[in-house]
Amino acid sequence: MMEAPLTWGQQDVWRAVVAAEPQEQYLNLARLFALQHPVTPEQARHALDRLIIRHEALRTRLTGPRATPRQALAESAAPQVEVVEGERPHRVSERLSAAPFDYWNEWPLRAAFLVADGYVRQVVLVLCPLSVDGPAADLVVRDFRVLLGRGEPPPHQADRPRDLAAWQVSGDGRGHSDEVVAWWLEQYARIDPFELTATPKRPRYMEATMSSPALAAAVRTVAARRRVASSTALLTGAVSLAGRLTGQRTCGMRVNVDNRSDRGRRDVVSTLAQEGLVVLDLGTPDFGELLARGRQAVSRADRRAEFNPYTMEEALAGRVRTFGRFDDRRPGRRDQAPELDARQIRLAMDKTDLAWTDAMDRNICDFHLRVAGEPDRMEVSLYADTGLLSPLAIEAYLLDLERLFVEESLV
Repeated sequence: MMEAPLTWGQQDVWRAVVAAEPQEQYLNLARLFALQHPVTPEQARHALDRLIIRHEALRTRLTGPRATPRQALAESAAPQVEVVEGERPHRVSERLSAAPFDYWNEWPLRAAFLVADGYVRQVVLVLCPLSVDGPAADLVVRDFRVLLGRGEPPPHQADRPRDLAAWQVSGDGRGHSDEVVAWWLEQYARIDPFELTATPKRPRYMEATMSSPALAAAVRTVAARRRVASSTALLTGAVSLAGRLTGQRTCGMRVNVDNRSDRGRRDVVSTLAQEGLVVLDLGTPDFGELLARGRQAVSRADRRAEFNPYTMEEALAGRVRTFGRFDDRRPGRRDQAPELDARQIRLAMDKTDLAWTDAMDRNICDFHLRVAGEPDRMEVSLYADTGLLSPLAIEAYLLDLERLFVEESLV
């Protein structure tokens, strides 16, 4: 068995795990997909074995003390695998995702093969967040599909987790982190102070989810018109609404950056993603101008999202804080041309649903906006501290986000 330090991305996740315990199962990454060709359970298990050999992240667990864990790489792994018949796929995914991983003793992968008539029809994978992030989970699915189709993925030449860790503890890695931390400090100096207070509820942290075909169409319309990515448009809108709440002219929000823009890192299967910082001057009534500023701010954030999280935490201690976090979880995030005209977008607002989806007593993040859904229906979830935003304010924020883009799409 080989040991190495945790990567910076793994350190970030470990801090989130510790903050969320014992409810950290929300960090698990689940993937469900159907097979195009019949495969027996034995063939599926053989393909899974080859997948685990290909990606060392799937053979890695924690070792060492809880306060300063390290990653331990094994030559082989035998993860939990179920062969399931007669159970709904989403139910299987929920069941396998329901418990946190045993990071020291359990392999970082749970799998289920859903069979009918003796053949595997669908596959559920649940992955440990200390081994993969969202893009890495998608890469695992991509390679597993090829192996299940009895093909052979191209040679794997991307950095391995231990390679990343070795660079990060080197002089070059530490120097890079120091430069990023210095840039964050400059950006934090721009953020206006703010204070929001509300009467906390029980449970303290609540989440509402809005499902909106109107928002999906309106965002695509605005993004296409202004020539920005829909994710950038949504983030800009989210920050502008945060500024209305706080009264800030210059507002900051953290975003998820996959850190795979370099060609050599596009196929890295590891926990590589970290937070980026978007700071936006909201002092313009022109939303088109604000979108241009948002595009520039996102570009800057993408280049400065790889750093030692403990060094960053120490440097930012006591400083004006950002307003929450934005996380676009749509797979691929490929923008498509708008399909609805202005009248149809307005009518689609009648199909908006808003429901409370989760409640926790642990402080994961005081304001966390997550985007998911399909091209024709966007799902936006807002998890917030009720001491920051009341339940009514949480709902109002989501509906205001929809209204902002619908009105802008009609201009």
